[in-house]
Amino acid sequence: MALPTNIHTLLSGNVVEWARIEFKESWRPEASLKTITAFANDLDNWGGGYIILGVEEENGMPKYPIKGVKLSEIDNIMKDLLNKCKLISPDYLPIVEPVDYDDHTKLIVIWCPGGVLRSYRSPADFTYDKGPAKPSKDTVYWIRKMASTVRPSEQETTELFSLSNQVPFDDRICHQADITDLNITLIKAYLKEIGSDLVNDVDKMDFNQLCMKMDISNSMPEYMKPKNCLKNFFCLCEKIPQQTHR
Repeated sequence: MALPTNIHTLLSGNVVEWARIEFKESWRPEASLKTITAFANDLDNWGGGYIILGVEEENGMPKYPIKGVKLSEIDNIMKDLLNKCKLISPDYLPIVEPVDYDDHTKLIVIWCPGGVLRSYRSPADFTYDKGPAKPSKDTVYWIRKMASTVRPSEQETTELFSLSNQVPFDDRICHQADITDLNITLIKAYLKEIGSDLVNDVDKMDFNQLCMKMDISNSMPEYMKPKNCLKNFFCLCEKIPQQTHR
C-alpha cells in the first residue's frame, strides 16, 4: 500500500495536523514503537498518524535543514522496525516507505492507520546493554493525546476497551455501494490537490489496485466495496442508499 500523500505535503502541515505527525531524528524503538501503538489504538478516531524518521523536531514542527537518514542505514532500520512491530499485540503492521526528500536526502515515513483489532499493547520500555534493544516483559497500552504519546488513564483505558474489535463506522465497507460507484475524476482531482505521488500512476494503474493503495476500499478481490467515509467524497452519492450509522 502506498502512502496517501507525499513527503513535502506532510512536512508542510497543510493537510495533516501536526498532532498526527511525529518527527524522529533516528530510529529508536523505545520511543517510536509507543507512538506506532498509540496511532494504531486511535482512541479519538483521528485516522491514525505518521512518524517521519530523519527529521529533527523543534516545537512539534520539522527543523530545517532536513538531515535525513543515511542510505547505508535504511535497510537495517526497515528490518529492525519490522521485528519490533511484531512485539505489538494483537498483530499490527504500519505501512513503511523510504522516500526522497530531495536528490540527496532520504527519509523513512511510517504511516500508522487506526487498527481494526484495537486495543493494542507494546513493551513498556527497552533496555540497552551491550547489544540490540531488549524489550521489557511488561506490555502496556499507549494512546495519543494532543501531540503526545501517553499511557491512558483508567477512564481512557475503559474507553479503549469499549472500542475493542470494533471497526470505526468510517472504515467499514459500504455494502450498498459498489467499487464502480467511485468516480475516477474526483479521485484524480483529490490526489492532485493533496500532491500525492499516486496522481502520476492513476491512468496506468488497475482501478481496484488504486483503491486499495489509497485505502478507500477493502482488499477482497471477490467483493470489492468502498468504505463508508468515501460516499461523500468520491461516489455519485445519489446512486447509493443511505446506510444507518450505528
